[in-house]
Amino acid sequence: MEIREVSHDNQDFLMLCGELDCFLNVAIGGEEKREKYKKFNHTDTMDFVAIAYDNDTPAGCGALRKYSEKEVEIKRVFVREEYRGKNVGGKILETLIEQAKRLGFEELVLETGAFLAASVRLYQRYGFERIENYGAYKDMPESLCMGRKIE
Repeated sequence: MEIREVSHDNQDFLMLCGELDCFLNVAIGGEEKREKYKKFNHTDTMDFVAIAYDNDTPAGCGALRKYSEKEVEIKRVFVREEYRGKNVGGKILETLIEQAKRLGFEELVLETGAFLAASVRLYQRYGFERIENYGAYKDMPESLCMGRKIE
């Protein structure tokens, strides 16, 4: 498995984001339930994008977007079903954390859903804890926000 940095308009990243959206639509019972989240996931707002490749096959992705001078937000973390349970998500997350550290950020934040138990467990394994919902997610009780300091 190789992690590569790519641009926000990379075709593999766009394809994986499309698969993530389909996965989320099924998980929460329809695209209309996700409508209010779409504006927070425009790929052209991502500052750093990483894709995990199995040879030349994209297995998963993740991205960073600057949230404030001290905080960077983790976005669009997704692993294709056939690669789940193989620590692909962990490798992507490690890459994102290292990049955030290199860029001089002090904290990482993210938004997920409590119904995404595997994702929540992954983030907890890497030191993320539940935080108060931030920004646009403040009034979205179905959102679960997490954060951690960068050492």
